[in-house]
Amino acid sequence: MKFRWLSKKAEKAAITMAYCRVVCRGMTVEDAVRETLANGLHCRHPEEIAPGTFARLCRAVEQHLEKKGA
Repeated sequence: MKFRWLSKKAEKAAITMAYCRVVCRGMTVEDAVRETLANGLHCRHPEEIAPGTFARLCRAVEQHLEKKGA
């Protein structure tokens, strides 16, 4: 099976939810992204995510953290 987003806006929603997990729960960025993808609300087959896509999501969350000053 192949990793895929459920909608066009799902990737942005996953980044936002991972950001919230980092800020509210004090999780690491990587753990927050993994947990966000694993809940199944944004994508199908999160275990099949490519390493490059996972790294890009982590970078996006880190950039969001820098921009918001968290």
